[in-house]
Amino acid sequence: MRAPSLRRPSLCYLGVSVVWVGILGASAPAVAKDAVDPFTEPDDADLFRAEQRVVTVASRSAENVRDAPSIVTLVTDKQIRERGYRKLSDLLQSIPGVYVSPAQEGRSVAWFRGVVSPDNNKFLLLVDGVPWYDGVYTHAWIDEYLPLEVIKQVELIKGPGSAVYGTNAFAGVINVVTYKASDLHGGFVRGVVGNDGRRGLSAVYAEELGTGRLPVELRAHARALQIDGDGLDANAEGERNVVGTAPRQALSASFDLNVAGVRAKVDVIDYQHTYYTQPQDSALGVILQDDDTFWLAYRNTMASLSYTQRLGGWGSLTPSVYHQRYDNSSHYAFFSDPETVQADDGTLSTTLKSTLVEAEKLTSAYGGGLSFEARPNTRNHTVAGAGIDVVRVQKLRDDTFQDGEGVPEEPSGFSVRDPDAQISDLYVYAQHTLNAAWWLQLTAGGRLDVHSYFGPYATPRAGVLFLPSDVAVLKLLYGRAFRAPNARELLVTVTQDDEGVNNFVAGNDQLRPETIDTVEAEVTVNPMRAMELRVAGFGSFIRDEISTLKGPSDGPLGTDFYGNSGQTNILGAEAQWSWNPGAWTVDLSGSATAAQDVSEDREQYGFPPLMGHAVLGRELVAGVRLHLLADTFGRQPRAEWAPQSKLPDGDPYTLLHLGLATEELGGSRVRADVSVRNLLGAEYTTMTFYDQANATTTNDAGRTVARYPNDLQGEGRTIQVGLELPF
Repeated sequence: MRAPSLRRPSLCYLGVSVVWVGILGASAPAVAKDAVDPFTEPDDADLFRAEQRVVTVASRSAENVRDAPSIVTLVTDKQIRERGYRKLSDLLQSIPGVYVSPAQEGRSVAWFRGVVSPDNNKFLLLVDGVPWYDGVYTHAWIDEYLPLEVIKQVELIKGPGSAVYGTNAFAGVINVVTYKASDLHGGFVRGVVGNDGRRGLSAVYAEELGTGRLPVELRAHARALQIDGDGLDANAEGERNVVGTAPRQALSASFDLNVAGVRAKVDVIDYQHTYYTQPQDSALGVILQDDDTFWLAYRNTMASLSYTQRLGGWGSLTPSVYHQRYDNSSHYAFFSDPETVQADDGTLSTTLKSTLVEAEKLTSAYGGGLSFEARPNTRNHTVAGAGIDVVRVQKLRDDTFQDGEGVPEEPSGFSVRDPDAQISDLYVYAQHTLNAAWWLQLTAGGRLDVHSYFGPYATPRAGVLFLPSDVAVLKLLYGRAFRAPNARELLVTVTQDDEGVNNFVAGNDQLRPETIDTVEAEVTVNPMRAMELRVAGFGSFIRDEISTLKGPSDGPLGTDFYGNSGQTNILGAEAQWSWNPGAWTVDLSGSATAAQDVSEDREQYGFPPLMGHAVLGRELVAGVRLHLLADTFGRQPRAEWAPQSKLPDGDPYTLLHLGLATEELGGSRVRADVSVRNLLGAEYTTMTFYDQANATTTNDAGRTVARYPNDLQGEGRTIQVGLELPF
């Protein structure tokens, strides 16, 4: 093929976002090609995947990143090891447009393109294309819950994905792709140690055990991880912790067997951690706080069965069923202030009341579906499917025990309205891609969900891709996404205190889904083989946001309840330049986001509007690479959004990280790596979630002050050393 010639760059405007468009023309037309799934390639799979950059997240089907009808980021297992990522949140923190923050509950939350959420339910987490979230809050876990050792690549969409995935694919979708037999042809054991008591051991195996007429593939992994942890020094109310630790423990296992297209898979995860949100200033608070006690436990079991029937060389048909059991139990205890009472005879007696709260959240989810894919020729590609998802709430309540009593108080202050409640969703989707010309690709599709509480809801999608040459692509995209209200928001009923104030936020079974419409554009140019330039802009418009509303104490839902209100308009842009000339790796990126709370006519809260990232890598000697990473974040808006708190905006901060990794040691497949996060030990804070930002209380002097005066302290310097042995 002759070298392409360069055309002059031009400017393209999408809404009010400015996108620089450089279109490169070729001396001869390029023919659109179908993507080949690298996960079925028997030879040179790593090289093939790196060259083609094939993902499945955009359409539930294998396609090149450049041809996908979404803006997609791809991170490989090699990059995970070399850059020192320990968990999914580390990886997300380095992606432009994604902001990661710790939460008081001892977990991390991710906000995509200015869309904030306290429960990680406005993006969808998939593992090999299957949604993974709990049945109460639909929370997606990005902490140590999910092992990175088993991951072959992470595919990420910043933008709507509900047209093919439904609820929670609101502002983004993450698909975690695990190792297959063609990737490993065997297995490995990996051990890690680090500061804060970090120690872990995992084993991963994937191999083809049968050939010919009865191919058999077996995949399995097991992982145990223990961390003493460096917790928050103080909670958001300014109360000190006991020792500043936050222990975490993760146990997981997976078994995956594929026999001639029949695939059976079982995943088990047991994740436990502690949060420090209860008062710890008093000696009695210290007694109740045991730094070795896990206060929150998450036990998730997922089983699935599917069969893929190939339809000649042009398509496939896959029926599937699944069942998930999600058990989230927690407990905490506290003493009330001593109460002194004078008897009739004048004697004084002091009573110290204790309270123990045990919370149980047990749900089961089950469902099934039928998916279809067809590529009858090089011009047409269709994906479609239908199915049903059901979530059944088996237990959802807080039991309160006073003064050591063995029987809980009744009624529970927090319980589910209907003990036999279930939430169902019947769906159908279809998407068609037409290669209208060698330089033009058109995509259109949509999904219809029929929900048991709010009825039918449609989410369309459309995309136009201009591919003027092998080295340039322009994407113009539109999509609508939604997040259905979850069991916590729909079904929970609460009691009130003596003053008629709700003890918790009440659920509301009249909620509507919150929706987002997004238009976006992306230009990618590869002026040479080792270099890529990318510029993107977007506009998102959120309606019917689900948030906490206030009402009268004699209202049907009480003083505090979930309701639909508020609108947010978001505009943003991002740019990225990467250059990989063999021994060097350079990746520079940045994003700018402006979000306006329309209902309150003020800047949206919490995330930094400006973020920047840099990666500099160098091969020191053959098979040994060193990477330095920098993540910088601008101010975190608060003063305008929460004027009653009288607290300033959050400070900007910059973090440096280091990763050192080997490919081979001693001529074998033994590999080693070192990760240093927050290399300089920078002290930084992130803000509490916006429901708490404007809360006030009265101090001892009768003055109105912020109820949550403390921001959340970020993680200090951490070191991890890993060693990987093949078997």
